[in-house]
Amino acid sequence: MAIDWNDLHCKSGLDAVRDQLLESLKPGVTAQPLDDSSDASGSLDDFLPRAPSFECEGPGEQALTHTPGDGGGFRISEQELLRDFVVIYGMDVAWDCARSRMIKLSAIREAVGRTRYKWWQESDHRRMAQDVVFDPTEQCGPLMLNLYDGFHAKPDPRGADGCLLIRKHLGLLCNNRADEYLFLLKWIAYPLQHPGTKMATAVVMFGAEGPGKSLLWEKVLRRIYGDYGTTIGQAQLESQFTGWQSRKLFALAEEVVSREEMRHYKGVLKHLVTGETLQINEKNMPVREERNHLNFVFLSNSTVPLALDDGDRRYLVLYVDRVPPPDYFVALVNEIDNGGIEAFYHYLMNLDLSGFGPHSKPPLNEEKQGLIDGSLPAPRYFVRRWLAGETEFPVTAAVTQDDLWRAFCRWCDGANEFKRRQRDFTQEAVRDLKQARPDIRYPTKSDDFKTTRIYVTPAFLAEKQTLGRDWASKAGLECRKFATAFDRRSLPMPGDF
Repeated sequence: MAIDWNDLHCKSGLDAVRDQLLESLKPGVTAQPLDDSSDASGSLDDFLPRAPSFECEGPGEQALTHTPGDGGGFRISEQELLRDFVVIYGMDVAWDCARSRMIKLSAIREAVGRTRYKWWQESDHRRMAQDVVFDPTEQCGPLMLNLYDGFHAKPDPRGADGCLLIRKHLGLLCNNRADEYLFLLKWIAYPLQHPGTKMATAVVMFGAEGPGKSLLWEKVLRRIYGDYGTTIGQAQLESQFTGWQSRKLFALAEEVVSREEMRHYKGVLKHLVTGETLQINEKNMPVREERNHLNFVFLSNSTVPLALDDGDRRYLVLYVDRVPPPDYFVALVNEIDNGGIEAFYHYLMNLDLSGFGPHSKPPLNEEKQGLIDGSLPAPRYFVRRWLAGETEFPVTAAVTQDDLWRAFCRWCDGANEFKRRQRDFTQEAVRDLKQARPDIRYPTKSDDFKTTRIYVTPAFLAEKQTLGRDWASKAGLECRKFATAFDRRSLPMPGDF
């Protein structure tokens, strides 16, 4: 049998090369011809599939072996071309199973040479996929090339006994609050027990430096996820290239949003946390789409790590400020390096998740409410403080729109907040208050009735049917109370307001 394929090609042509290559790929080392009547399971097509329905070999298997080159490095043989490269239909790229990367066909040609590339291009056994997908649920069709090949972490049967300090550290990061600890533990376990699950929530952990926030996520969870985990910073979030999102199930985001750009990136983060699909834009590669299986953890030392909407249901917020002594971390790292990760993985895989699912809502704590209040626009923050009785202005069941806006502008002067136009203020205020246009006597009881735009509290609006015509009279009284206290020049007539 000839050894040099190029010499054989020059001497006998492509047909001879093809025959000899197929002969070398037969099972066993025998050179006996195949019996035409033999079982179909022994046919050559089973060993050289045209469609990528057969799984690519994983790391450490034959797919990662390279043919040594004469000058060092490696070269790609004809067998490796047929075995490792899957052309994506309708695109000028192929997936390299051995190196787990997308590569352009022109780059393959440069790597193997024009002659070998042409032979591979004309081969009847070149593999082709209808499309490339990342489907950890493994429910894609046989003609799809699935980039998921399972977790490679090996669970340690010691389970809970082998990860005592890891679980203790997780409790420390939750301030030893049972509801938050159990939610976080199940949030971690669910995507591992159900690969590919997109959790509808993310974790935000912030506070002082030194409590070991990164230690748990970077040294433990990232190692469990292996190649399916990544750590990102603000550079990845700002980049137009999103290749870091491909083939990922877990992302640890370290200080991804500065205070100045917090609101600008709120929509981007919302899509990453809850979006169904991701646009994968790799440099010099065609844009493709993958289903979003990413689950996020955000770490920050800032006092306001993210901007949260009112009534947010997407984030579990944990504030950590207790810094353990050095001996604590020495023991924790020792457990991590001596099988603690594998034991924790076993513990998570056997954790009871009854009643918990991807859409389970995280508990609301003081830290999260503080972030929500800090993220509110100034008009809404003022209205809430006014309704809570925390401003200099009286709390009334009704107030004219002009008066409340004037009160807001005065409050901004003392609180160093930016003032808003009245129509912008109204758009925010109506999210906590209701609008009405009754005929009331204003600004004093002796004035004539006139139709006035007012804000009323939801509770007062609910009394409208009960009070009937008296409701407008009471609304006018409440408006006059506020106006008199706000502007002493609007003095009431003697007697009631």
